[in-house]
Amino acid sequence: MFKNGFIKVAAASPKLRLADPSFNTKEILNILQNLQDEPEIIIFPELAITGYSCGDLFFQDYLYKENLNSISDLLNSNPFKGIVIFGSYLYLDDLIYNCCFVVEGNKILGIIPKTYLPHSHEFNEMRWFTSFDDENVKNIEFLNQQVPFGRMLFTDYKNDFSFSCEVCGDVWAPKSISQDLFLNNALIVFNSSASPAVIGKTERRKLLLNNLTYKFTGAYVYASTDASESSSEVLFGAELIISENGEILNLDGDLSLKSKVIFADIDLDKLKYIRRSSSYYKQGVKYNKKDYYKVNVEFKESKDYNFNTKLEKLPFVPKNTKDLHNIIEIQACSVYKRLNYIGIDKVVLGVSGGLDSTVALLSLCYMCDKFSIDRKNIIGVTLPTINSKNSTYQNALSLMKKLNITIKDLNIDKEFKSQLKLIGHTGKEDVTYENAQARYRTLTLMNIANMEKGIVIGTGDMSEVALGWSTFNGDHMAMYGINSGLPKTVIKVLCIYYKGIYSEISKNIDYIFNEPISPELKSSKQFTEEIIGSYEINDFILYHFLVNGSQGQKLSYLIQNAFNITEKEAKNYVNNFNDRFFKSQYKRLTMPEGVKILEVSLSPRNEIKLNGDTYPPKKI
Repeated sequence: MFKNGFIKVAAASPKLRLADPSFNTKEILNILQNLQDEPEIIIFPELAITGYSCGDLFFQDYLYKENLNSISDLLNSNPFKGIVIFGSYLYLDDLIYNCCFVVEGNKILGIIPKTYLPHSHEFNEMRWFTSFDDENVKNIEFLNQQVPFGRMLFTDYKNDFSFSCEVCGDVWAPKSISQDLFLNNALIVFNSSASPAVIGKTERRKLLLNNLTYKFTGAYVYASTDASESSSEVLFGAELIISENGEILNLDGDLSLKSKVIFADIDLDKLKYIRRSSSYYKQGVKYNKKDYYKVNVEFKESKDYNFNTKLEKLPFVPKNTKDLHNIIEIQACSVYKRLNYIGIDKVVLGVSGGLDSTVALLSLCYMCDKFSIDRKNIIGVTLPTINSKNSTYQNALSLMKKLNITIKDLNIDKEFKSQLKLIGHTGKEDVTYENAQARYRTLTLMNIANMEKGIVIGTGDMSEVALGWSTFNGDHMAMYGINSGLPKTVIKVLCIYYKGIYSEISKNIDYIFNEPISPELKSSKQFTEEIIGSYEINDFILYHFLVNGSQGQKLSYLIQNAFNITEKEAKNYVNNFNDRFFKSQYKRLTMPEGVKILEVSLSPRNEIKLNGDTYPPKKI
């Protein structure tokens, strides 16, 4: 399957019989015949036709002829529509090469020989095989075909995608073959391997492959020999691993005496976007450019695409408590550093009783506790109007009392209406009516901060910053933004996490989660997500836009798959996000400082370099 920049790949470890090419080839064909998930490329282990442990039989002409006959059978009976990669060996000028064979249908696209031959401990490859160290590719005749032999890239020019292969130990070398391949435009490297089951090696291999794919922004597909091959001196691990950009997409590390296959979806567009935006990758290419031989391949767009695993609906949200705790540590240290720099120890924030201000308040309490500052130095201010919901207002007061901070309860209904009267406003509940409340709150908080020798802590989160869901020079403004590095979906999870730290406010947090998110700026009910859409979906869009470079039709496609909504609904979300995001850049250009916490931020100083009058993409 190949669609919208995703390609499905597979790694297989077939049941093997040592020195029995006919049996092994039938097992490979059986796997190819019964594949369920329709990958475009599948890889089998090193020396999969004969088995790895044939020893001195590699010198024997009879085994080589059986090897050739079996490869020929595989080509002539190949039922697979995509590309098959498998390990075998060949005689060339009376030398023996351990190789990866890349085939499509009955055609051999290329043969890639192994370079780094292990010759220590249980490995004796230099006894049989010759190391390949020639930069040049030459055409050889193999099974009546002219086949390129050497290091090469397989390139789909139409889809701007290249992949290549290396053999087993080539990845373990201090300067691996895959490093050069990644730096010369390979997005995926496949590895046919035969690796013994040794305690601790799975973790080391995961570390190696994740490091490789993260460092070079690529994907790696690894297939090792099955445990059925031999148990004479070693037992092979049957390990199958697929890694993308530093993360394991799929792994089967279980010992097996039966054939097995794993699948994963590689996001090629994501890898290309990250490479384009990485200064490290650009410089790496500059100093490591090689003129690799290229074999033309073409992947056709699939009509449908079934993801191997469900798309993550909450991609920003950390999946472990350690990361959640690190978030509050970063928040605490960042605010304390700012206070220390200024030479003050007081903070002022508006506490509405909603989600964002609650998390900001709890993070400030955590800062005070961590750095031995009296919590009374937190000045929490409620600024209700006639539009404020009484239960939310009471929850804010209750929260502050339980946390033992300084409380200022200031009703601004009369004052903000006086401002409206001053400018000749009719009192109609329009945008001016709403924004006047937000701006008067900020004015009041700033004046309190001056009076108390403190700073105003902004509570707006990254989702609001992205969508422009703030009043310019109102809640958009502060002296420091504690939540600006966290999207709403993370704020929600963090709020729950705080229940485990400050159990006394558990009921207050439960109330917040049972209330719909609302700005409470009108007498009628206002529900934020009815206006701007689901925060979960908007955060999903924000993540894939900023981290993976997704836009337009691809974003719509991802949303449909992740949230099971219609194409029309998904397109509306994308168009609404684009419109709000680009038209809100002018607000971000003047947003207060606040530290980056996740892998991306919206800081106009360090991250998002856009003018305030940049037009959004065309609607889809």
